[in-house]
Amino acid sequence: MTQLGSGGGIAIAFALAFWLKGRKLAWSLASAVIFVTAINAAIWSLFYVPRPQHPQISVYKQLDVSSFPSGHTGTATMLWGSLTVLSYLPAVITVCIVALVMLSRIYLGVHYLMDLLGGLAIGLISLFIYQRLLPVLVRWFSGRTFHFFLVLSFALPIVAFPAADAFPDGWEVFGAAVGVAIGMPLEYWYVRYHPAQVSLQKQVVKVAIGLGVLAGIVFVARLISSNELPRDLIAYGLAVFWIVFPAPALFARMGLSRTVEQRLR
Repeated sequence: MTQLGSGGGIAIAFALAFWLKGRKLAWSLASAVIFVTAINAAIWSLFYVPRPQHPQISVYKQLDVSSFPSGHTGTATMLWGSLTVLSYLPAVITVCIVALVMLSRIYLGVHYLMDLLGGLAIGLISLFIYQRLLPVLVRWFSGRTFHFFLVLSFALPIVAFPAADAFPDGWEVFGAAVGVAIGMPLEYWYVRYHPAQVSLQKQVVKVAIGLGVLAGIVFVARLISSNELPRDLIAYGLAVFWIVFPAPALFARMGLSRTVEQRLR
């Protein structure tokens, strides 16, 4: 359950948004997660709250970053809450997901209750602010050229690299940034993916192929290395690359979706 508020959940939500609804929703979700993560990182850097340490508490994994606020809770609130605000996900499902993430963080012994409540509050405030900024951001980015997005995509791993060792899941973020840097320009130049109105059966086939390859990437990454750092770097780099370029290209070729050129015919 804790993965619904971290890299695995983010990757799946991003992939489904991209493949089923298009790049606009997918990049809106990615930007929302970056927004709340930046706020959490700023708070973590300002003051340090120790993680739970008690003989009767079984800690799943020792973490060096501040316990307050809970990044997983804030991320889950922002990610799934954005889908609810945009009318893609019922509110009751988002509430259940966030509650399960919060309970999982307590169960794993990595947070106090106040950390979770703080993460929830920051996630809700960030969601409120971001949803009011989103129309402005969409209008601004809609007017940018291919060269702007090319520079932006290559800037992402450069910005992410210094923080890779400083925060939890930092190498996952860096790997994902590398995947974006390679995949986003290729998708824009060669595919210009646009989800088509296809039957439910074809949508299921599309999702099954896409998620099946993602699962295969994670499996292969675990075979390549048992060390967490290179494993996360390889897995998230290849996974995000697959999501934004080879998968859309394959779906368009199979007739499960369209390119912009096909849509305009």
